[in-house]
Amino acid sequence: MKLKLTTDCSIHVLDVSMPILRTTVRNDLRLIAKIASDEQKGKVSGREGEAIREMLGMKSNTWRRILEEGERAHGLWQDGQLTEKGRRCSDDGMVLDHEDGPHRLWVIEAQQPIGLKIIHIEAWSDIEISSNSIGETHRDGLVQNLRKEGAVHESILDSTNRCRFRPPSWWVRWMKRDPAVQEHAELSTQGRISCSWGPGDKAPKFSFSGPLKGMRRGAVSAEGAFEVARPPAKNQMRGLVSDVLSNHLEGSQTWDEKSNCIRTDISFLNDEQAIQEMKKDLVFRSVEQQPIGYWERGALEGIQLRARTPETAREWASALYWNQNNPIHRTEKQVAALIQALSKKSALKEFSLGFDNEMRQSLIDSLEAPDGAKWFFHAPEDLSQAIGAEVIQ
Repeated sequence: MKLKLTTDCSIHVLDVSMPILRTTVRNDLRLIAKIASDEQKGKVSGREGEAIREMLGMKSNTWRRILEEGERAHGLWQDGQLTEKGRRCSDDGMVLDHEDGPHRLWVIEAQQPIGLKIIHIEAWSDIEISSNSIGETHRDGLVQNLRKEGAVHESILDSTNRCRFRPPSWWVRWMKRDPAVQEHAELSTQGRISCSWGPGDKAPKFSFSGPLKGMRRGAVSAEGAFEVARPPAKNQMRGLVSDVLSNHLEGSQTWDEKSNCIRTDISFLNDEQAIQEMKKDLVFRSVEQQPIGYWERGALEGIQLRARTPETAREWASALYWNQNNPIHRTEKQVAALIQALSKKSALKEFSLGFDNEMRQSLIDSLEAPDGAKWFFHAPEDLSQAIGAEVIQ
């Protein structure tokens, strides 16, 4: 089973000029992390750190400065030991470092747990934006809120293109005001946010799809996953599924949260495909529940179906029996073998079905049974002589 939610969103295209922490390759930091990882047991301080400094030919004050930067600004090491970030940096050299100049942001705004997300960022110089490309003054405070949150955002188009709004202290003291932000309404487009979750997932997965305007070559189709800071927990998603299903169950149907299935009588399954495949899809209009927020459309795909009672299991097996593409004239031994095979189906396997009197009567009374079905089960000896050893498909 899979829960799928979708909702539409507007994409704001903003231009802002301020130093932005953005992914860049720092070969000096990469080299230190690489040597520490490969040759110094992950250590960058003490004798091991001194060995690295001498190997790189750095002066003592330069070494102290870069060690401080690596720990405080980038979290590459702590207490002289490489962190997980540091080990990743030893491979690709990527860190978030300040980048000056004007930048263009593509931003979506949604309810929690998504909130504000920068789905892509480009420097003006990289997409050849002219200096006279001026939009309208943006007054909704999106950039100010991004600065307050201080989260790291990853591009939908390129997972290595990350950014964070945390200007350096000198810039804050010097500017003494928020940066000017221009919005380009003519470049705004509509995108779609999706959320999916299955019982085996610890947390839901979020993704975005839609066109991005204002790039170098016009509109670009963007699609990809993104993370949220505080996703709903597994038990909260289970509760959401239970609440959705509670509004769509019929009659004696119940949702078995432990087994992730609907226990049902066959009379409530009007879809022949659901009876045969023992699962169904449910489409619903909208859902709004904390902490997942509001979503315009939803679906539960591949909901497993199970027989509610032994009687239901016999009725279900009877329907499957008569829908087999095999000859309906069978010996008693052949019928028993087929019932045993059907009893292993997912919807029926919890019940011990056999070709006893109750099963025989259920086959006769089935709505799927042909006229004269009673005769097929009350003359097994004659059938055996007439048909012989017919092989069940």
